[in-house]
Formats: sequence, C-alpha cells, structure tokens
Amino acid sequence: MITIWVVEDNPKILAHVVSLLREEESYTVLGMSSAEDAMERANRERPNLLLLDIRLKGMSGLDLIHRWKSGPLPPIIVVSGEATISEALEAMRMGVQDFIEKPFSDERLIYAVRNCLEKLSLQEKVAQLEQQLVQGQTLIGDAPATLRILDFIDKVAPTNSRILITGESGVGKELVASAIHYRSKRRHKPFVKINCAAFPANLIEDELFGHVRGAFTDARQDKQGLFEEAHGGTLFLDEIGDMDYNLQARLLRVLEDGKVRRIGDKRERQVDVRVLAATNKDLEAMVGDEKFREDLFYRLANIPIHAPPLRERRSDIPLLLTYFVNHFCRSQQLPRKEISQEVMEHLMAYRWPGNVRELKNLAERLVIFGEDPIGKESLPGHIFKEENRTGTDPLQLDSLGPMPLKTFKANCERAYIQAMLVRSNWNYVKVAEQLEINRSYLHQKITTLGIQRK
Repeated sequence: MITIWVVEDNPKILAHVVSLLREEESYTVLGMSSAEDAMERANRERPNLLLLDIRLKGMSGLDLIHRWKSGPLPPIIVVSGEATISEALEAMRMGVQDFIEKPFSDERLIYAVRNCLEKLSLQEKVAQLEQQLVQGQTLIGDAPATLRILDFIDKVAPTNSRILITGESGVGKELVASAIHYRSKRRHKPFVKINCAAFPANLIEDELFGHVRGAFTDARQDKQGLFEEAHGGTLFLDEIGDMDYNLQARLLRVLEDGKVRRIGDKRERQVDVRVLAATNKDLEAMVGDEKFREDLFYRLANIPIHAPPLRERRSDIPLLLTYFVNHFCRSQQLPRKEISQEVMEHLMAYRWPGNVRELKNLAERLVIFGEDPIGKESLPGHIFKEENRTGTDPLQLDSLGPMPLKTFKANCERAYIQAMLVRSNWNYVKVAEQLEINRSYLHQKITTLGIQRK
C-alpha cells in the first residue's frame, strides 16, 4: 500500500490535495499542517512519497529536509507558491524529485505523483534484479511474453532435457540458457559456452573434443575439450545453425552415448553434460535444404523455446533501460542519471530491430553523452524516423471472422487505447489530452473495456 504525506499549512489546499489523492488515485494519504508534525512522525515511520510546502509556519520545508532523521529521505515533491528561485534551486540540489508552483491543476499534481512513484517502482525492481543477477542469471522484465519465458525456465531447469532456444539476434538467447543452468541442479558445476559461428570447422572440433599430443602439427601436449570441461554441468552451443555439416555427425554421436574422443586418441571418455543450443536460423528449413542434419535437429530440440523480440515485450523497455543506465553509470564511474519521460515515450514507440542488445548499446551511449536528466536530444536520429516506428496491426483485420459491429468497435477502442497507454508509459493525463477526452471518461473506458496494466 502506497503511503503519501502532505505537509501544507493552508487548510483548504491541504484538504483538497488529501481528498484528491485518496479518491482519484486510492492512495493512503496523511495530511499534516506543520513540518514539526512530520518531523515527529518521521521518528516512527516513513512514507513512500512526501508532498511538501517550503514556506510553512514555524520550521520551513527546507529545514525539514535538512533535519530528517528517519533514515534516507523519501522521494519529495515540493508544492509552493512563494518560494524564491534560490530556495527552489536548493531544494532541487537536495534531491527533490519535482517542483510544482501554486496555483496548480489537479492533472499536474496527479501526473507528478504518478511519475515520481513509477520512477521509485522502477528503481526498486532494478535493485531486486541486480540482487538476483548476483545470485544467478535471470531475465529482466515483467511483460506477458517475458513471464511466459520465466515460467518455462522454472519448469525445464530442474530436468536434464536438451533445450533448443530460437529467436532473432540480440533477444537474449544466451541469457535464457544461463538462467536455465543457474536454476538447475547443475548450477554449482561449470557453465561452458561456445559460439559455433566464431570458429572454422577444424578449430571448433578441437575446441569441443580436444586433442592428444602429436595429433597434428603444434599439438605439443594433451588438450581437454569443452565437453570434458563441462562435465557435470552445462554446455551451451550458440549459433548451432552455423556448425559444419560434417562435424554435426560427431556431435550427434556424443549426444547419443555421452562419450567423447579427443582428436588423435584411441580411447573414449564418458561425460555427463547437459547440452543447450541456440540459433537465429530456421533449422527445420535447413534440414529440408540438407544443410542441417535431421537426426541432430531432433536430438537437440527435445524441448524448443522461442525467445521473443523486444517489440513483443515492449512494456519491459522502461525497466531494461533503467537497469542498463544504472549499470553503465557504475561501470563508467559516473553519477547516476535520470531518464526523462519523453525519452521513454520515444523508445516505447521504436521498433528495435536489434532487440535488447541494441537497447543496451544505446543505454551506454546515453550514459556517456547524455545530460542529466537524459533528454530526447541525446537520442540518435534514426529513433525518430517514421519507418522505424511501430506500425503493427493489433486487430489482425485479415484474419477476423464475422462479428457484431458493436463488438468490432469495442475491440478497436480497446486495442487503440491500450496501445496509447503503453506508448506513453501509462500516463493517463497525456493520453486523455491526445484523445481529446476528459480523464474521468478515459478511466471509465479503461474499466468498461477491461484494459489492465500488466
């Protein structure tokens, strides 16, 4: 339950703000008429958000910020009509999230509160994810497509089944494989990775199976292959579709009997390895073209899984971007930077042909070259090109069957309103303005049409 404190010495403004946030937004709101009251209560509890006037009778709002003793400061929005420029600047330097001048509109206040709480929620999620990433690899996101992948991982990780992970370049296939390993019974054993596209056929054979001394020129000592190195653990074969056709026969033999023979050796070694494979190619089509062995395909694809592109898990973009920006700020030893709402909106509308890898690279660029907060002027030009914006048909008109016109209209409204909400990161005020309707009517439509924020 979100708790908001409102510290305001004007009784009419105080009553209005408390009522607005309680009735319109369903927050738990506590109103106080002085900084002294807030200071005394802060010794016992802490709100999720503090709305604070600067010019108060007795202790000022700035004094309250200076003297706050109950641990770190909560997020603060200053609401004032008499503050000087120097007071406003000092408040911003002290970490205040937003500054609202009196008189203010209800929409401006609600937007500021929602925006601040959403930033707080993102930061908390990122902190949790960072902790999970320390303990073992995981996927970042809570979109329906991401949750389906996570559910799949939870079910297959405890088994020894081979998994074939498919998906476009940059979607995070290696991260899926890593998550499967670190949630399996083999997590304390090696997780060995090899990119099959990065080696020519003769070298990848040596990498996988090893060799004995004298097997070929420069083989001056025995070498252990990756199958032996991964004994007891997991071997991840990335870009398996690029493996040489003749080498596929040797790989098939290992998968069948669990035995490997080093190049030039006469004896076989038993290995216990779980094999995970990934590709961005259509292996079934390659089987038909005789570019990939059919028997190997069915050995690898005991359980297939498709990693969705970023455009199909669009609601994960704010969380991913926040995580990557925080990560690069730390790794580059730079102060933490905020991301403007406008940047989020443009990135939510972009189609992301390079998927999560492209987003990660962009985050590093924004951290190095962007101001604080990061604004749209820091975004590269191709983000704004119309051909790079999303243009999918959520209604799939070509495949629609007969239905009442009333049902079709409702489907159209639902799809369009939901797309607008997702694109604006669920900024109700902005969407209501774009649709040229009252905010109360937008809320009514959301309820009637059954639109839910995941």
